[in-house]
Amino acid sequence: MKALGIVVAVLLLLVVAFAMFFLKISIYKQVVGVSEVAYREKMLPAYADALAWFDAMREKRKVEDRYFTNEDGLRLHAYFISCENAVGNVVLLHGYSGCAIQTAPHAKMYFEKFHYNVVMVDHRAHAGSEGKVINMGWKERLDVLRWVELANEAFGNGLLPMTLHGLSMGGACVLMCAEHGLPSYVKALVDDSGFSSAYEEFAYEMRTKMHLPPFPLLDAASLLCKIKEGWSFKEASSIRTLGAVKTPLLIIHGNADTRVPLTEGVKIMKAKKEQVDFWEVEGGTHIQAISQQPELYEETLSSFLRKANTSEV
Repeated sequence: MKALGIVVAVLLLLVVAFAMFFLKISIYKQVVGVSEVAYREKMLPAYADALAWFDAMREKRKVEDRYFTNEDGLRLHAYFISCENAVGNVVLLHGYSGCAIQTAPHAKMYFEKFHYNVVMVDHRAHAGSEGKVINMGWKERLDVLRWVELANEAFGNGLLPMTLHGLSMGGACVLMCAEHGLPSYVKALVDDSGFSSAYEEFAYEMRTKMHLPPFPLLDAASLLCKIKEGWSFKEASSIRTLGAVKTPLLIIHGNADTRVPLTEGVKIMKAKKEQVDFWEVEGGTHIQAISQQPELYEETLSSFLRKANTSEV
């Protein structure tokens, strides 16, 4: 019995050690997006035109740095770009370990093609925003809801329709915001390569990269996250009440995505049930549809926005 007790104790220690290790490499990770300069190097040369456009806009003083301090005392940053004779507003949300500049290609499209005012958000713990924890969109959703209010105040006070458009973790965050509750002027949601929950995304990473079963290791990490940060991996879900959300949703997901599998996009579509469009990008990899099929991306997005902005829901 004593030997069995020792074995159990050792196994428990290993599980706890893994949980601490997993949090360190996931939510406490030192992200490349902490530096916009570093992320720019990562984007080149695929998005050189978008970066050149953003820099030209900044040189013309068309890009405004905005900040606010959230309830956790973190000073957060976003870029605001005003479009003359704008017909809409968009808040763009980057992915895990990215930063606001990651959404430059989308900002350029919304600004030049759709004539939208643009907000490019730096999530907490990324680039120009303070913080040391990546919350997989869960706590970030509260920050984004404040950016939505600030964008509306800056660009029209409810007179212009607003779109929330997110990439990967940003896409999941868009849906988490919708489940939390959105103002009536938010007319459209776009989820590009998002996941259904932090647990499902981490479980996929464990199976494909670590070759480990999620249970019980991931569950232990989730419990530790709940104790230390106040949220669990399953709690950070984008689909728990998505069926009750009436705002139209466009899901963009590549069928060659090895970071967030296509099955996650399908799961989100089934959870939304109504007012949902799904574009399965043939051969599309993770959040790269805008560079791999730019004309179809613009066409699909433009068609969706026209429909969503005239919806009676």
